Amino acid sequence: MNDSPLTLVRAEDGDWLAVDAEQRTIGRGGPSRRPGPGTFVSVDAWTAAAFDLIASALLAELPPPLLTLVADGDHDLLAAWRRHGFVVRRRETLYRIPLDPSPAVTPPGAWRVRSKPGVAPFLAAQADPADGAAVAVIEQAGGTAVETTVELVRS
Repeated sequence: MNDSPLTLVRAEDGDWLAVDAEQRTIGRGGPSRRPGPGTFVSVDAWTAAAFDLIASALLAELPPPLLTLVADGDHDLLAAWRRHGFVVRRRETLYRIPLDPSPAVTPPGAWRVRSKPGVAPFLAAQADPADGAAVAVIEQAGGTAVETTVELVRS
C-alpha cells in the first residue's frame, strides 16, 4: 500500500488527480456529462486516502445534487461514497433482450443496441429490481439481467 503524502492536481481534461511523493498518479476523479438534473461524479483510486482527497475536492467544487453509480455488491466503493454523505437513491438492473427479429413484448423504455461484428443486435432495458411489474414485462420479452447498479445522491 502506498502511504506517501498525496497532492491534488488538475489534469489537462479538468479531472482531479491524486499524486504521491514519487509523482505517480494513484487516483482520478471528476464530473461526467449525463442528461438530467444533477452532476454525475466518479472517482477511481488505488487507496482510500486518494479517494477521500479527490471526493472532497469534487464536493467543494460542484453544486448539488451530485450523483454517482456503484456496481451492486461493491461494498468498499459504496462505503467510500457514504463517508462523503451520499445515500442510496435507487437500484437499477440492466437487461439484455434478444431480437427475434422483434420480440412479442417490447418493454417500455427499451432501446436497440448495435453490436460488434459477429454479435447479434439486441434490445436493452433498465428497471428497478423492486418493480415486479417492470421486471415481469422484461422477463416475458426474454430479458436476462446483465448487471445491477446503485445510484447514490448527495443533496
